[in-house]
Amino acid sequence: MLTNTDPSLRRGWHPVALSSEVGDEPVPIRLLGEPWAIARLDDRVVAFADRCPHRLAPLSAGRVDGPELVCGYHGWRFVASGECAAVPALGPGVPAPKRARATPAWGAAERHGLVWLAPEEPFADIIDLPEADDHAFDSVWLEVVQTSSCAGLLADNFLDTAHLPFVHADTIGAGEETAVPPYKVTPDGNGFRAHLNQTVANPEDPGVAAGLRPLIQRRRSTYVYSPPFQLRLVLEYPDAGVTNTIFFCLQPEDTGSTRVYTRLLRDDLGGDQERLADAARFEQAILAEDIALQERFRLDGLPLMPDRHDRHDGGDGGDGGDGGEEVSIRADAAGLALRRVLTMLAERARRGAASRPAAGMRYARRAPTGSRP
Repeated sequence: MLTNTDPSLRRGWHPVALSSEVGDEPVPIRLLGEPWAIARLDDRVVAFADRCPHRLAPLSAGRVDGPELVCGYHGWRFVASGECAAVPALGPGVPAPKRARATPAWGAAERHGLVWLAPEEPFADIIDLPEADDHAFDSVWLEVVQTSSCAGLLADNFLDTAHLPFVHADTIGAGEETAVPPYKVTPDGNGFRAHLNQTVANPEDPGVAAGLRPLIQRRRSTYVYSPPFQLRLVLEYPDAGVTNTIFFCLQPEDTGSTRVYTRLLRDDLGGDQERLADAARFEQAILAEDIALQERFRLDGLPLMPDRHDRHDGGDGGDGGDGGEEVSIRADAAGLALRRVLTMLAERARRGAASRPAAGMRYARRAPTGSRP
């Protein structure tokens, strides 16, 4: 079971704030059950464990002064590397004690309108979002949602297409076929892609209201996944000639707390801000339907594969044979791929932990905090 505080998740890039949420002062966040302080030092995003090495006061209660983060308790000053630049109580020119260092994350970065944090060297890069640089697409962030559901289950739900006619009967699931056709999942770097062709309801198409096109239309869905919880869904409607992209990333804060970031990108709105706002409200309603069900789960984490060499039979709609409590069918191919990737991530993290030197010895070269992948 992969919970929100599983140590293996330290080896990943995680979204921890919208870029717009990080201004001139440090911001406290939680990730994997741990407190962190993120700040801009000379316009460069950095992340420190949220404790001063002096008396363990939260660094997020301090302030930013140019290239330095100043502790609010005794005024100790830290630069991006974590080195202490000054201790006021020692007087001018007196060097700080050697152990007077803040603890930086392996890396912090800004991409796609988010601030990202990697506590340790990550197994995979931050996912690409090419639509963000395409001027044909209008873009809007949904309201950030905090939920008691775990990140693994939310990622699994995002990849699941069989639930649409049932959970989303009042929105996108209206009139959708309940049978999920066979689809292909292919490796993509450290993650995977899934391609699915369906006929679905497209109520947002103006051509439907005008009588130009039917409500039920063809749709090609491409899911792109990068571990641990980065997803991009490209929805192509060839009948309407439009493409919608949903960027969906998860911040596992604590056991029982996940922050959900969703960005909608569309190429059919022509800069119409009113239609973009309507699209965001519609997408927010879809997300609310998912969250309402996910919060009723009685699971602390995502079930993983008992044996990563087990393989789903993929064909006849019978038991997926994954050997756990779950019974899987061919429609669950993307969900099974998610479990396999996260199982392998957990195994790699355990092997790495077993091979590390004794405590106090450095075992990996640390990238400068604020680095961009």
